[in-house]
Amino acid sequence: MTSRNDNKNLVCPFCSLHCDDISVTTDNNSYKVNEKNNVCSKKIDSYNLNKKSVTLPKKGAKFITLSDALKGIHDLIKGHNETLIINHGVDLSGVRSMLNFASQRNCIIDHVNSKFLYQNIGVVQRTGYMATSLTETKNRADTIIIFGNKILDKSPRLLDKVIAPKNSLCSKSKKEILLIGDFTEKIVKSMKGRCNVTNIKFDLNMINDLLNATLSSDLKNIKGLSKNSLSKIKRIIGKSKYLVATWTTSDFIKTRNPKKIISSISKFIVNHNKFSRAGCMPISGVLADATSTQALTWMTGFPSRIKHIEETFKHDRNAFNSEILLANKNIDVVIHVSTINAEKLKMNKNVKNIVLGHPNTSFTSMPDIFIPVGIPGIDYEGIMFRTDNVVSVALKDIRNIKLPTTQNILDKLA
Repeated sequence: MTSRNDNKNLVCPFCSLHCDDISVTTDNNSYKVNEKNNVCSKKIDSYNLNKKSVTLPKKGAKFITLSDALKGIHDLIKGHNETLIINHGVDLSGVRSMLNFASQRNCIIDHVNSKFLYQNIGVVQRTGYMATSLTETKNRADTIIIFGNKILDKSPRLLDKVIAPKNSLCSKSKKEILLIGDFTEKIVKSMKGRCNVTNIKFDLNMINDLLNATLSSDLKNIKGLSKNSLSKIKRIIGKSKYLVATWTTSDFIKTRNPKKIISSISKFIVNHNKFSRAGCMPISGVLADATSTQALTWMTGFPSRIKHIEETFKHDRNAFNSEILLANKNIDVVIHVSTINAEKLKMNKNVKNIVLGHPNTSFTSMPDIFIPVGIPGIDYEGIMFRTDNVVSVALKDIRNIKLPTTQNILDKLA
């Protein structure tokens, strides 16, 4: 007899919004997502077990026991000098266990998305910025400027939950939405009727010039922007009583100077507070970036790129940059921790590769040792931090395939 159960309000671990209203129908150890947003439902459903799923440890192409896998990892680390842990997404307990393990083995820890993190962190360190939360934006913001091109693809329910929600505590009128960048017509069409959307096709490299022009009393000529469009932008911003600027840093990574863009947005928001309320709301990456940053900062004082040396964790954003270390062949062993990453993991053939990953993890080449681990929010309860760092969310479990957690494995190896 099969066992069925309706699980209401599942907290999704697969994006930094961590929506807590996902309805899932379970049938033994499979599940079906009852969510209207197809992007979200397909992504969550993709972590169901299938014929290609691996639920037993492997050494190369050969299945082995967990005890043999642990011994193999121990021998690999013991026989080499420099071990790097790359976080591809895990819950709070997983990050804490990384730190514990690294403190015992003098390892380096980096997050796969740290290059994006440091673009935002740099602004905070140099000048600080005025931030707001998802809840404030949902309930109080009347004007939202969205910079980039892929932010609504990476966080599909940002529109439904925050930008144009059906219900709002304070704001009853439609929000003014300014899209600055290269957003698709599909995105624009999905917004119409729910908010007043203005789509400005614009070179992201010119954001600083655009924002400066909105502060000028004259209508300046800006490459790629008509004076009528600039006038409209100024009018919308000028009428706003609560303005929010949002972006995801990965959208700027191909521009000439991402730091300058983020800094210019921050300065614009600070200046706008002279006239009315305004705040920044950057959206973090989908691989539990905020969780990693919060945990590492609390426990070591640094957000990423750290190494345990002389009984303490030390930070160097260049010396402990995983991309640079691997490119320069300064690493012997890499431990990839990947519980929520749907992308194929890149294995570096110049090092020994160990993967603690979910059962559907795929690789560019077979790692030396693979141990399948549970997914937080699917296979075990856990905690993750929302993109705005305002709240931590409690993840539930919806199936029982009896896989160890990342914490289980790293604690045994420590």
